[in-house]
Amino acid sequence: MVVKLKGENRIKKFKRAAERLASNISSREGVTGIVFIGGLVRGFADKFSDLDIIVFLDRRDEQLRRQIYNMGLDEEKLSGIEIDLEIHFLEDFKKWKWDEVDKWEFNNSKIVFDSEGEIKKLFREKLRLPRNFWTKRIVACAEYLKWYCCPTREDIGTVAESWIERGDLTAAHYCLNYAVDLLIRIIFALNREFLPAPKWRIFYSYSLNWLPKGYNELIKEAMSLRSFSVRNFNKRLEAIRKLWQEIVPKIKEETGLTADLISKYYVEEILRLGSRIPSKEAEPKTDSSKHA
Repeated sequence: MVVKLKGENRIKKFKRAAERLASNISSREGVTGIVFIGGLVRGFADKFSDLDIIVFLDRRDEQLRRQIYNMGLDEEKLSGIEIDLEIHFLEDFKKWKWDEVDKWEFNNSKIVFDSEGEIKKLFREKLRLPRNFWTKRIVACAEYLKWYCCPTREDIGTVAESWIERGDLTAAHYCLNYAVDLLIRIIFALNREFLPAPKWRIFYSYSLNWLPKGYNELIKEAMSLRSFSVRNFNKRLEAIRKLWQEIVPKIKEETGLTADLISKYYVEEILRLGSRIPSKEAEPKTDSSKHA
């Protein structure tokens, strides 16, 4: 995980506190796993960050859970660092259905204590993907992107442009924002990477192994709102379409699908199965997905 962020990096102080707390917690009977996530793994923690640690217990023991929680409060007072300490009963946690952000978070976590190897095994099972997972994601996002901004022919209207004709610039620009998110989803999928939480999504996209040519500048242009005008809308739309033009050959390289075949696959393999891309980013189901 490569991170280049500005500001004061307090990671050394965070790590000292985390290691001290993890050492104390792991000595307790009944603790089967400890995992670091967030800034501890990222290697960067500033004044906006908290210390994120997840503890797993091998049995349902509310007294032990309270004791560990109090250990976290004691470390907060000692270090002056806000600590987000999650404590889970392992058997309950095994039943959780991980959402996208959970998968990204735990795929990028650091297991620092695993007494029986259960945590590593659980993570491996939870991160296992069905066949064609990435292809279906690419296709679903690409099909929506074509509807919103990037048609296969110039004579086909788009959802975003329809709002210009209807006289609602706010709706038109919102559709471009959605198109940018679709582009980023596709790029992550082409890299076989899960999506991080929305607040980290663009930032982590910069360090993906494959990016469209001119990605950094084009994504800035696609997100730029210099004036709330049709002219600015067209500039943003142009940047989105340039990114899409760079992405289409990569989709064919990775999946064998052309722009036309994407539509065929979408109808036959996605609509037929009743699975579609969510119209809105699902809210994370666990606290682990909100870490700064």
